[in-house]
Amino acid sequence: MFKNFTSKKFEYWALITILVVTFFVYLNHFDNPFFFDDTHTISENESIRSLSNWTEFFTNADTFSSLPANRAYRPMITLKNAIDYAIAGGLNPRYYHYHIFFWFLVLITLLFLLSKHIYKQSDPKNKIIGVTALFATAWFALHTANAETINYICARSDSFSTLCIVASLLLYIYPTTRKWYAYLFTMIIGIWTKQTGVMFFPILFIYVLLFEEYDLISEFKKDIKQKSIKIFKKVAPAGIIAASLFLFNQYYLTPKSTDSTNYFVTKFEYISTQCYVIIHYLGNFILPINLSADPDIAIITPWYSPKIILGFFVILVLIFIMIKTALHKKTRPVSFGIAWFFIALLPTTLNPLFQIANDHRMFFPFVGLFIAVPWGFKIVLEKYNILGKGKNYITYLISISTFILVAHAYGTTQRNRIWDSSDSLWLDVVVKSPKNGRGLMNYGLTHMADGNYEVALEYFNRALEYTPNYYTLYINLGILNGGMNNHNKAIEHFKSAIALNSSSPAPEFYYARYLVGQKKYKEAEVYLKKAIEKSPNHTKSKELLSLVANNSKQPEEEINTLLAEIKNNPSPRLYMDLSIKYYEIQNYAMSIVASRELLKLDPNNADAYNNICVAYNQLKQWKLGAEACAKAIEINPDFQLAKNNLKWAENNIPNK
Repeated sequence: MFKNFTSKKFEYWALITILVVTFFVYLNHFDNPFFFDDTHTISENESIRSLSNWTEFFTNADTFSSLPANRAYRPMITLKNAIDYAIAGGLNPRYYHYHIFFWFLVLITLLFLLSKHIYKQSDPKNKIIGVTALFATAWFALHTANAETINYICARSDSFSTLCIVASLLLYIYPTTRKWYAYLFTMIIGIWTKQTGVMFFPILFIYVLLFEEYDLISEFKKDIKQKSIKIFKKVAPAGIIAASLFLFNQYYLTPKSTDSTNYFVTKFEYISTQCYVIIHYLGNFILPINLSADPDIAIITPWYSPKIILGFFVILVLIFIMIKTALHKKTRPVSFGIAWFFIALLPTTLNPLFQIANDHRMFFPFVGLFIAVPWGFKIVLEKYNILGKGKNYITYLISISTFILVAHAYGTTQRNRIWDSSDSLWLDVVVKSPKNGRGLMNYGLTHMADGNYEVALEYFNRALEYTPNYYTLYINLGILNGGMNNHNKAIEHFKSAIALNSSSPAPEFYYARYLVGQKKYKEAEVYLKKAIEKSPNHTKSKELLSLVANNSKQPEEEINTLLAEIKNNPSPRLYMDLSIKYYEIQNYAMSIVASRELLKLDPNNADAYNNICVAYNQLKQWKLGAEACAKAIEINPDFQLAKNNLKWAENNIPNK
């Protein structure tokens, strides 16, 4: 019955089909923007703007991020970001997504080869090894939870380091590449991608124990010393290099300013809470309907909380299954997959991180489950002879498998849409993680961008309840109050942000930007220099400092110069500059006059109408502002800034 599904030709075309379907499922994600850590590793990171200094990525971890506390030693990620920046010719996220997705397709292919090999090692004569491996591969490729990693550009560290581990294991498995120690090369690349690459060593140990030296398990009391030495010799090169490289990178190449440890919780509290986090991850593996870009899972106390006890019980059950299945050759893929799951979780389970859980952390551990679970189902089907009960049962089985894959494919496209914009992503976070202060703040930012200042303030205040010491929140409160002309509160919030963070340049930069808006150039220059002192490769601070340095003229002097030029040779450009200068010194009436003079020369200038709109808004003449913005949008329907200003005006028109 399975004759047609056992040929290499079928497997080849089935794998091609999986890759093609995966491409179409992810087709709506390629234009998704930068989020989260993409800001400090890409958008604001001067180091990736040129490939001429690429060797420095491997010797100086400062190049990884513009934030001193986030400068992990991940030179491969910095190199990839720089390559994508060069190819894109700037900050175009589409090219980053192309690059990440290419390696995702490579990983899918390698996972098929790995799972098929492991299955064959356990039951070489089984006729549905290829079909089982193909299902495992398709499930991995389309699984909705993986969309959290593939959509998040900075999480390329998770996807590519996982690829390196899978590739290393395959290179170890094949005799020729093992002979030349090629697997050590990919392991090193994996470690340079993310520190979790060192987990290849314990995974390799489990593989050797289960599939090469399994006599140590089945005949434990016999020749244990010799067998242990044999295993040690096989894994020693990987273990020695992995440990040495990790220690060298961590304690020599990683800057002292880097700090990811959460000091607000005890190690016991963090690790005990991870028992519940594991349930959360397993729930997302089984039914990923509660995925959140920023989960709000917090420390759970006391340690005997039902959530922790339940998680601990689930862990014990999985360990029992892992040991039980390790004792029989045909069930060892299940044991190997569960072991992979736990090994991959160790780095984020034992080291207290600021984020208690994060859904992109599931990518690496889930590879083990994608190997274990399909094989476990196959064992159950064979035990109860489901496949031998007739075509109807096989039809039901194919239908269920297809439904699972189609459901995940649909879920993935929906998650891609969630990641399509800040509005959709942060609304999803607020709904699913209502106690997440960062999520509330970021959703408030989407309202602030739309001119809904009161709504934004509401979300910022809600965020304060959960994250009272979050310096970024105080920065945004400063920006918001500045926009609402509450300048005393704005300054208070900016200074609170500066007091709360000693390593990030962001508080000084945004306060300086606010001061520039208030024409306090000298004071702004002082804070910009402090920001650059903290982070020499913070591009925004350097660019703003350059503008401040060039802005030595007094605004009145610049206006007089523009008026003289207009008298001799009036032009739309000069009137536009004049309108902007009047706006900057808060002479909104004259800004409107300059824009109207511009319209006499260029009646269809949408920018002039937008300037009139925002000036009327500042004068609180909301109806006139709305009329001007409506005219700007009539001329240019895609004028987003005018749309934002129109919304600002309409929201303040009485009785509207």
